[in-house]
Amino acid sequence: MVTGVASGGGLTAGRRLARLAAAPPGAAVLALCAAVLALRRAQAVSVPQFWAEDGYFFERAYELGGRAFLEPFAGYLHTMMRVIAQFAVLVDPARAPALFVACSAAVTLYVAARTLSPRCPLPKLGGFCALAVVLVPDTYEVFLTVVNLQWVIGAGMVLLLVSADPRGARPWAHDLVAAAATGLTGPFSIVLLPAFAWRAWSRRTRASIALAAVVAACALAQGFLVLTGPAIGAGAPGATVAWRLLLPAIGRRVGASVLMGSLASPATDQVLGTVAGIATLAGVGYLALRRGPERNARALLGLSFVLLLGGALYRTRFSLGDFFRPLAHARYVFIPQLLAMWLLLFPAGGRGIAGRIAPALCALSLLTNLPRYREPAYANMRWDLYEARIRAGEPVVVPINPPGWVVPLPPRGK
Repeated sequence: MVTGVASGGGLTAGRRLARLAAAPPGAAVLALCAAVLALRRAQAVSVPQFWAEDGYFFERAYELGGRAFLEPFAGYLHTMMRVIAQFAVLVDPARAPALFVACSAAVTLYVAARTLSPRCPLPKLGGFCALAVVLVPDTYEVFLTVVNLQWVIGAGMVLLLVSADPRGARPWAHDLVAAAATGLTGPFSIVLLPAFAWRAWSRRTRASIALAAVVAACALAQGFLVLTGPAIGAGAPGATVAWRLLLPAIGRRVGASVLMGSLASPATDQVLGTVAGIATLAGVGYLALRRGPERNARALLGLSFVLLLGGALYRTRFSLGDFFRPLAHARYVFIPQLLAMWLLLFPAGGRGIAGRIAPALCALSLLTNLPRYREPAYANMRWDLYEARIRAGEPVVVPINPPGWVVPLPPRGK
């Protein structure tokens, strides 16, 4: 019986499909990712708008220029956001919201593209790991905004962590530059430093040690700013931590959000929520540590899940109740949800019980989250009415989203 070759000498349809799944056309996958982004944030594409601190980053670049790169925000540096803001100022400040949206989309697609790299151990599976980046269900405020782009960038740092060592000058340069850029954007170099240190210790290669050194240098810089700046997330005077909500928050906004989507009840029972939280942690632990291919990479993903989720819960420890309000705190669970989805995709193409259950759970996740993928539209604050004055360098106060926020721009000489 012929199993791999058709009677005409070519590959069978099954073999062609398997080859396509193993090495999907990157351009097609990224085009699909871009389409998903555009559908989820349709108005951001048709009528680009600033969201909240987007205006802050733009205003500081507009007023300070390159000096804004050294200015901490929320306790640490945001290098990639500053680069985008400076780019918008230099190209055309009057079109800043559109440039912010375009750059945010480009960075998101870059992270999706990294899952398709030959050095990335994530299963290709027809590009589903790349699509997972734009199909995370709980993403309010995250996609196509610069202020929350750090969460997508943090996911890119995790991909850098699990990737194979570079060979050749260009991959070396990419990894070192990417480590510095992501490490100096948000707190992720601090949170993920133990994982990069473990990677360097276990691999003992020049590349892994160099990467860990860059991440450590970034963590030292960011950590110094955090320790010497104003306290972050300290809560109001007398605030206490509602520890009883910790596991229910994990169950509600990670496990139930990914697998049950719109079927998950907005109200979470304390006991059921605790059970769901334990089940979520146990499931991630099993997927990360079970025997099988790419166990080291999966273990690094599992460690990253613990570190990033722990960091997010520590940051929000005085507002755990907000995890039970629709849309609130979505950015804090973006990366944990994505890591859980990636781990679930590992056994999806394999054999055994896990290989049969994982595809069913992935299909369940997609179907139950369909009603949630379209994000609420922002109000049209009519940036276009101010473009001529901005281009002329006149002083102007521009309203932005959410309603009530403004961007005050000082006069600017030609």
